[in-house]
Amino acid sequence: MMPTYTTGIEIAEGDWVRVFVPRLGLWHHGIVRRVYPVWNGCAVEVAHNMKEFGVTASDWYDFADGQQPQLHRRAYDQAQVLEILARVECNLGKPYLLFAQNCEHFASFAFSGKAVSESVNAVGWLAGVAIILRFLE
Repeated sequence: MMPTYTTGIEIAEGDWVRVFVPRLGLWHHGIVRRVYPVWNGCAVEVAHNMKEFGVTASDWYDFADGQQPQLHRRAYDQAQVLEILARVECNLGKPYLLFAQNCEHFASFAFSGKAVSESVNAVGWLAGVAIILRFLE
């Protein structure tokens, strides 16, 4: 039996997943690296970028940290899945950099080939607006 998200959709290799981290008030992003059989069903491994470890692979439960991971994006075909997984493998071991290579940058790059962090972009916009408002006072 294949593992599923809470929505009932089967978890698949190449999926861009995210989990909300309440203590930080933000989303943690990763890519499903492997779905493989174990003696009592299937296991899921997620590649993600962590401050202490850089880009690493963890099992589903360690990645989830007690929360419910959600499907963020799914590849449209097997060729894209292979591209995603190749980018994941090439990035394993790379360091964590908050503003240049955080978990969202990693997942975005692995999924699309473009490293984008909407969270960092939002903080940048807010900082820019705050600076402009300060000068307008």
